Amino acid sequence: MLSYLVCYDISDPKRLRKVARACEDYGYRKQLSVFLCRVSATDFVRLRSRLYDLIDLAEDQVLFIPVCGKCAAGIEAIGRPTDAADAKDVVIVT
Repeated sequence: MLSYLVCYDISDPKRLRKVARACEDYGYRKQLSVFLCRVSATDFVRLRSRLYDLIDLAEDQVLFIPVCGKCAAGIEAIGRPTDAADAKDVVIVT
């Protein structure tokens, strides 16, 4: 399994909701526009393709930041608590 932080900046509220729903299908929310996704290589391609089709390439941006398993387990938060990374939180859509 590969781990990615998926972060986005979407200018249109309608597209924003669609992008958030797509990310929810592959990972879980860490912040409002940040998801931790643990996916297979095939599902990563599916997620990227799905988001590519949803966004406006001239106005929006999605970042895919690879995170090693040890790094994902070491994520820290200050302020509002965050849920620990857990493989059972991942939903795979086929």
